[in-house]
Amino acid sequence: MKKKCDIIIPVYNAPEYVDFCVFALIQNTDPEIIGKVFLLDDCSNKITRDLLDNLKEKYKDVVEVVHNDNNLGFIKNVNNGFKLSKEKYVLLLNTDCFVAKNTVQKLMNHMDNDSQIGLICPICSNAANLTLPIYPGFSYMMMDKLLESKFLGENFDACTVVGNCLMISRDCINKVGGLDEIYGMGYGDETDYQFKAMEKGFSAKVAIDTYVFHKAEMSFNTTNKKRSERLEKNRKIFFDRWGDKYYSLLEKYNKNDPIKYIVDNISQSDLNVYYDYCFVLPQMGKGTGGVIVINELTNYLNVLGLNVGMINLYPGEYEEIQTFKPIAPSNIKKIKSRYLIATIYDSVFFASKLASKINSKVIYFSQGYEFLFNSGKAFEQVEASFKLPDYVLTISNYLKDRYKLLFNIDSAVAVNGVNYNLLHNVSKVKSSKKKVIMNLRQEVLKGGCFLNDIIKLLTVECNNLEIHVINNAGDFSFPINNNSTCDIVIHEGPISKIQMIGLLKESDFLIDTSLSEGFGLLPLEAMAAETIPIISNSFGNNEYCKNEDNCFLINDVNNTQEYVDKLKILLENEKLVAEMKKSAVKTAKNYDFDKEIINFKNELEKIDQGMYSKVEDNIKKKDISIMSNYTLNDFAFNHIINTSVIMFERKNEKEVLNSKKRSNRLHNFKVILKEIIKANVYLFKLTIKTIINKDFRI
Repeated sequence: MKKKCDIIIPVYNAPEYVDFCVFALIQNTDPEIIGKVFLLDDCSNKITRDLLDNLKEKYKDVVEVVHNDNNLGFIKNVNNGFKLSKEKYVLLLNTDCFVAKNTVQKLMNHMDNDSQIGLICPICSNAANLTLPIYPGFSYMMMDKLLESKFLGENFDACTVVGNCLMISRDCINKVGGLDEIYGMGYGDETDYQFKAMEKGFSAKVAIDTYVFHKAEMSFNTTNKKRSERLEKNRKIFFDRWGDKYYSLLEKYNKNDPIKYIVDNISQSDLNVYYDYCFVLPQMGKGTGGVIVINELTNYLNVLGLNVGMINLYPGEYEEIQTFKPIAPSNIKKIKSRYLIATIYDSVFFASKLASKINSKVIYFSQGYEFLFNSGKAFEQVEASFKLPDYVLTISNYLKDRYKLLFNIDSAVAVNGVNYNLLHNVSKVKSSKKKVIMNLRQEVLKGGCFLNDIIKLLTVECNNLEIHVINNAGDFSFPINNNSTCDIVIHEGPISKIQMIGLLKESDFLIDTSLSEGFGLLPLEAMAAETIPIISNSFGNNEYCKNEDNCFLINDVNNTQEYVDKLKILLENEKLVAEMKKSAVKTAKNYDFDKEIINFKNELEKIDQGMYSKVEDNIKKKDISIMSNYTLNDFAFNHIINTSVIMFERKNEKEVLNSKKRSNRLHNFKVILKEIIKANVYLFKLTIKTIINKDFRI
C-alpha cells in the first residue's frame, strides 16, 4: 500500500489563486498518494466560500472544507489542520503556491530515503533565500522539469525552510507539535518550527530537484497589522530564541548555498526552450477578454504537461495570474517551437514569417468572427490571414461552419469554457432591488450604442432596479435618472476578472446587445452565476443558448424595447426565473473550464497527429496575389521586432524611473519630517526655558 500525504491549505480570500492552486495540485499529483486536501477557510468573502464548496462538490472524494466561525489567523488555522490530518506526511501549501508535476511525490521520496528529515521544501519562484526566478521564456512547470533533469534526488541542508510549500513528517509533528501561536498572523513561524525540530534530532532540507510557483502575500489577512510591523515583531521573537544557532547555521549555509549550486551547474544550453506551442499575442491588456483567455490557456496547458510559451509583441498592463515569463522581444528569433499559435488576424502575418525562419508550423486560433472587426474595414486582410496558417482552431461550431462555407477549411474546435468553480453561487444573496448588469464596450460591434437607450427605458418603465454598468468605453455620458426607486451604478473599466465575477454573482439579470460573438463568453459566465441573460441572437451565442429556457434571445437585435419587455416578464414571474436559473446553471456546468482545457489540449494533439487537413490545400492562384499585399518581408518583420524591443526597454526604464521617484519622494518626506520634529523640539525646549526663567520676552 502506498504511503500517503495530507495537504493543508489555509485560505483567506484570493479565490482565483485558490482555484488554480487546487487544479495544479490535483493534476500534478498521483491520486493514490493523496490522503485528504483540507481547505481551511478563515472567514473569507462570499466568492471564496462559494468556490470552496464548489471544489468540495467537484473533488468530493479527496477535498474537505472547513469554514471557521471566526478569523483565527494563519497559524491557528494551520494548527487545526495538523489536528485533522492523519497521514504519514503532511504538506503545508499556501493558496498562492502552485505545485509542479510530482512535487508531492518527490518531497516524499526525499523523506523516505532519509528518515531523519523532519521538514523539506522545494526551490521557489519567490521565497526569500530559496528564490530562483523563472528564466525568460520558461513556465514554472518548465523550471521544475529543468531542475529534475539536472538534480534528481539531491537535497541541501536548509538555513531556513519556507512555509509556502513545506512537507513535514508525522513523526516530526507528533514530537514537536504545532506552530507557535506567539507568532500571531505568521512570519517566522515555520523557521521557529524548524529549529524546534532540529533540537529534537530532525533535519531540515531543501529539495533542489523540485520547483514551485509562489506569488507571495495572497494567503494572509493583512488588514489587522501591516506586514512590516508583524515581520519586525516576529523577527525579534525568533532572534531572541534562536539568534546564535541561526547565525551558526547561516555561516554553514553560505558555504553550501543551494541556489548558487543550481546556478553554477546550469549551462547556457539548458536555458534554451523548445516549445510544443507558442502563442503570438500582439499586446497584453488589462481587462481584455481575449488576452485573459490566452494567458489562462498558457497557464493551464503548462500544468497539463505541454511546453507552452508566449510572444508578447507590445507591452501592456496585466494583473491576473501569470505562471510563466513571456519571450523577451530580443529573443524572438532564437525560439524553437513546433507550432506558433496566432491569436488574431494581424498576428497571423507575423507568426507566418517567424515560422518560416524557425521551421515551425502556424495554427490560427480564431476567437471571433474577425471579418466584422473594425467595422468590416479589414475584410480583405482578414480573408488573407486565413490563407497563411497551416491549421485553423476556433472556439465554436458556428465559426467552424462559417469557415467551412467561406474557405472550405476543416477547422478544429475547442469551445470556450467558464470558471464554474468561481462563478457558481452556492446561495444567491437576496436584495430588495433586482440587479441588472451591462458591459459597455467601445467596439461598435459590441452594441454599446443601444445600452443607454435600454438604461433610460428601464428607469421609465420599471421600479426598484439597481443597474450596474461596466464602462469600458472611456468618455461616455449616461442617461439622467428621474426614477427615485432605481439606481444607476457606473463601474469605470477595465475591471479585474474577480471584480467581474463578483458583479455577476450579485446580479439577477444580464443585458448584452453585442452584434457579433464568435462564442459569447459573458452570457455563459452569467448563467454559471445564476444571472439570467437577455441577449442578442448573435452568431456563436447559439452554441449554448436556448431561448426561453436558459436565456432570452432577441432576434430584433436593434429594438431596445424588446430587451426591456423581456426583463419585465422576468420581474413579474418568479417561477419562470427559478426555472430559467436552474437550466442556466446546468448549461454552464457542461462548459466548465477545467473540462474544456483538456478538450483544448486534445484538439491541439489531434492537429499534431494530422487529423485535420492543412489550409494550404485550398489556396487558389488569386489568393496568392491578394496575400502578397499583407505578408511581411524581412524589413517589415525586423521592424516589428525592433519596435517591440524599444517599447519594452522604454517600459522598463519608466518603471525604474517611477521607482526612483517614489524613493526620492519618500526620502524628501523623511527629511522634511525630521526638520519639523527638530524645529518643534527646539521650540518646546525654548518654551520650557522661558517658563523656568520667567523670561516672557521671547
